[in-house]
Amino acid sequence: MKKNFLSLFLVGTFAIGYAQVKTPQPSPSATVKQTIGLSEVTVDYSRPSANERKVFGNLVPMDVVWRTGANGSTDITFANEASFNGIKVLAGKYALYTIPSANEWEIVLYKDTEQWGAPKELKAKEIVAKTKVKAEKNPLFVETFSIGFNDLKTDRANLTLSWENTMVKVPIVMDSKKEVLESINATLGRKEAKASDYNQAAGYYFQEKMDLKKALEYSTKANEMQPDVFYMLKLKAANGMKKEAIETAKKSMELAKKASNDDYVKMNTDNIAKWSKSK
Repeated sequence: MKKNFLSLFLVGTFAIGYAQVKTPQPSPSATVKQTIGLSEVTVDYSRPSANERKVFGNLVPMDVVWRTGANGSTDITFANEASFNGIKVLAGKYALYTIPSANEWEIVLYKDTEQWGAPKELKAKEIVAKTKVKAEKNPLFVETFSIGFNDLKTDRANLTLSWENTMVKVPIVMDSKKEVLESINATLGRKEAKASDYNQAAGYYFQEKMDLKKALEYSTKANEMQPDVFYMLKLKAANGMKKEAIETAKKSMELAKKASNDDYVKMNTDNIAKWSKSK
């Protein structure tokens, strides 16, 4: 009995000795992922808050290397080769450091991702990319430091850093055009190609303003294979000549009404009004 009691006591003491107090982090970690083109970009960082403190020029010194967040380094991972404000960057994981100043920020991608905080001095051999971007005034006060992706297009986006009343944007381009065209040619070259494949190919050509004749060809093929689909007809209308486009848009609008799709009804209505004025 005494032995059992002693064993339980020791086990309890051992557990208490290794117990840890858990409290919320003042700068919690966050991960943001964004697909750009056909590739993914991921940012892992910690998010400090202003907490009634002046941020830039006080909490974050100006003209000094900043970890771009809190705790360990902020890391950005490119799944494929990218253009970082015009600088070619290979696929991989990099630390994201910044040097804030009043009118512009210096943005640095760094090979060493094992730093806690920011290094006192950036080593040239570790620098993958170094560029400057304009510091913009944010009309809305941002309490907690935020990193996100905005202004998304088919192959690009702006990496946006926001805190207090300051915002900076770094253009990122993921050139996926070659992969997309290879996919289109390979898919449409098969007998099994569907109407949706032709419609998607038409949409890409039309959106990229690459070859509007080819876009109309693909769109027409899609509608021949699967007639009376309102969203396919809407795309064909956008690719067609004005007179034919208006008639196609009217047909798309009626089908959209039957499908209770108010978005496509409005888009077709707006297009009909616009094209009618320019007849």
